[in-house]
Amino acid sequence: MKAEKRFAIARKLVRFLICPLCPIRFTGTENLPQEGPVILCANHESLLDPIAIGYALRRPVSYMAKKELFKVPLLGSLLRSMCALPVDRGAGDMAAIRASLQALKEGMAFGIFPQGTRSFKRRLPFQSGVSVIALRSGAPVVPVLVGSRARLFRPLRLVFGVPVDLADFAGPTTKEKLEQATRRIEAAVFSLRP
Repeated sequence: MKAEKRFAIARKLVRFLICPLCPIRFTGTENLPQEGPVILCANHESLLDPIAIGYALRRPVSYMAKKELFKVPLLGSLLRSMCALPVDRGAGDMAAIRASLQALKEGMAFGIFPQGTRSFKRRLPFQSGVSVIALRSGAPVVPVLVGSRARLFRPLRLVFGVPVDLADFAGPTTKEKLEQATRRIEAAVFSLRP
């Protein structure tokens, strides 16, 4: 089954099974390209964040997921069928970065949570993997603020911002450039707070 068809089925399930229990509200969708490569960079509040972002975008989104999840029976198969990419958290996982670059080269939307884990109790800094992917791919980076944690009968709110301008980081990549680009992306995400 093609990714588009799987996504359409998943979106209907979200609308009828998840939205009545946890409504998904979003603004700024005019900033979302409906085709071509794009990086959706978000803070991470709950397990529903990837689902909510895909629901708002209305097109398949590939994500990185911690490699341990791929070992769970059924869940691992589901993740693979939904274009998820296994990543070794805490290590510089170049295989995951190469896979994300390939997904973008194929024109996919790619979602990333550069804090590395859910961070609803404290604000964790973004890791530089997002900048590596953005600068190597040249894909636009759309900042996404997950403004509330998913809770029963309370809306999960998303805000999509204008793409982050990384043009001044073109050319040879240095550690300093990656750090500066990462901080710019992080600032763009959190500037979307009301």
